[in-house]
Amino acid sequence: MESFVAGAHRYVVPVNAAADADGRGLAGRSWPHADEVAVDNLRDEDIDLVVLQRPHELELAQRWLGRRPGVEVPAVYVEHNTPRPSPVDSVHPVASRTDIPVVHVTDFNRLMWDNGAAPTHVIAHGIADPGHFYTGDIPAAASMINEPLRRWRTVGTDLLIELGAHVPIDVWGIDTFELNRRERKGVRAKGDVPGRRLMRQIARRRIYLHTARWTSLGLSLVEAMYLGMPVVAVASTMATAVVPEEAGVVSADIETLARALCEFVTEPSAATLAGKAAREFAIAHFSLDRFLAQWDEVIEERCA
Repeated sequence: MESFVAGAHRYVVPVNAAADADGRGLAGRSWPHADEVAVDNLRDEDIDLVVLQRPHELELAQRWLGRRPGVEVPAVYVEHNTPRPSPVDSVHPVASRTDIPVVHVTDFNRLMWDNGAAPTHVIAHGIADPGHFYTGDIPAAASMINEPLRRWRTVGTDLLIELGAHVPIDVWGIDTFELNRRERKGVRAKGDVPGRRLMRQIARRRIYLHTARWTSLGLSLVEAMYLGMPVVAVASTMATAVVPEEAGVVSADIETLARALCEFVTEPSAATLAGKAAREFAIAHFSLDRFLAQWDEVIEERCA
């Protein structure tokens, strides 16, 4: 969202009295091109395009705007997730709509979802370069995972525990302190740390570990590559396509992952070299300018 509202348009972000998941507003963020608008006032806004992200927002947008998305006001549906409940047989919520395109965040997701008749696009993540902060002076792995206990095998929390027996793993993210409820050898919860302070803490670790089994390509992996960190990743979903061989190790074999972690932790020069390749790849493929240019094309096409 931060990247999306960095474009040249005006972005209306709904807010309700509860500031809940349907109307969180800006949540204190300072985004110059984004305006917080109360849901009761949305009918008075001159909306050119509705960006949907959850199935119930079709009805929600119609109720708030008094216009049907895709019929009386242009709309797109951004699909952030891998298909559920089935990897190959899940039908997308707007698969029957030819008037609402689906914008996937990875090629893998577009391939795996049954998109039906809906037009599709892929716009991969794009972020502003956070800077080359990598020092790797702490001989440990870093990982960023939100709600690791609730999401467990989906995000590979069980793999953290297994790999933590080989090298220390520091884990940042929402509800990570729940990992401390039971002693898990080698796994150290660091909590939910905001902004650039988080990036600098992550960048002090020798290696970035990506354990997700069934999620879209996380921004955290892209951010780590931008920082100049070498990567060890589970070979699932999009990871194999975005971590080049010179930037780290991607494998479905737990022993290979453990061996790679140990080698990078004990060989700082190799880690630095791989991290440089990771940063170069991130800059070439996940730039904010490319992201915004692709979105401009979609926005102009729908608004035409």
